Amino acid sequence: MKEREFHPAIDNLIYTLIKIIVRFLALMPRPWIKPVSRALGRLWFKLDKRHRDIAMDNLTQAYGKEKSTEEIRQIGQDTFVHLASVMLELPHLFKLDSTNLKSFVRFSGLNHVYKALRQDKSLVFLTAHYGNWELMAISAAQRVGIPIHVMVRPLDLAPADRVLTEMRSHTGNVVLDKDKSANAVAGLLKNKQAVGILLDQNASWYEGVYVPFYDRISCTNKGLAIFAIRHGATVIPAFSRKQPDGLYEVEFLPALTLIRTGNIGKDVEANTAMFNKVMEDAIRKDPTQWLWVHRRWRIKDIPERARKKMGGLPEL
Repeated sequence: MKEREFHPAIDNLIYTLIKIIVRFLALMPRPWIKPVSRALGRLWFKLDKRHRDIAMDNLTQAYGKEKSTEEIRQIGQDTFVHLASVMLELPHLFKLDSTNLKSFVRFSGLNHVYKALRQDKSLVFLTAHYGNWELMAISAAQRVGIPIHVMVRPLDLAPADRVLTEMRSHTGNVVLDKDKSANAVAGLLKNKQAVGILLDQNASWYEGVYVPFYDRISCTNKGLAIFAIRHGATVIPAFSRKQPDGLYEVEFLPALTLIRTGNIGKDVEANTAMFNKVMEDAIRKDPTQWLWVHRRWRIKDIPERARKKMGGLPEL
């Protein structure tokens, strides 16, 4: 979606207002975030019928055979509470640095990252909109000591995107527009740099492959698999998860062994299916921390010409 464009003076005014709001919210003591987000999240769940319906439909499809209606509704409400918490945490991330890192996050599996770096290969972090993904990227750059080139979709409101980019990049990370950065990412991987890719969102039919996610066919972006296969990149799954004490744990998993048969089409599909399974396994540990309000399974949105070209949709 194209960014909304205003006169530069209006852009700057909106930017300034957003910065003031962010600084004001950052004054909220972090211990307050839990009770405030609980109240706001429950109210949001009650009032926002559109996103509540999307979340409940997604959760019912994913967990309907495993959990009761009451359990699914509770997960849905807790998801809104968690998202409210993430939003209230963002203003505090502008202050995150090496001196206060431990008050935000702890790490596990760092040995997998250091092992990959010693191999002097390009590195791709596979992740999802789970836990606090913004905190994970910012803190990982601080802890590991390397810049991560993060692929994102810019916000529609340019001044808000400018503020968010400042937050994302203040510890050394580089923000890339995911729709305009294919060549840049290829160059980065050739030069053995680190790239972070969130792979859990629905992809357009022409940029994805159709593979299972929670036992439902989903259109998943094929870019990560293509980049990794072509450039010999090491793929390390990384996820953040909020812990009972309020801190996040950033977990780095062992590097994935890519499937390489020599048939690029089949390899891209097989590896993307593997990536989906890794993300699903992480989400299942605490489903309340994933973005269930996103329409992940939009198979019906595929144009008829694409259905004919594919010869129909794949079966599970």
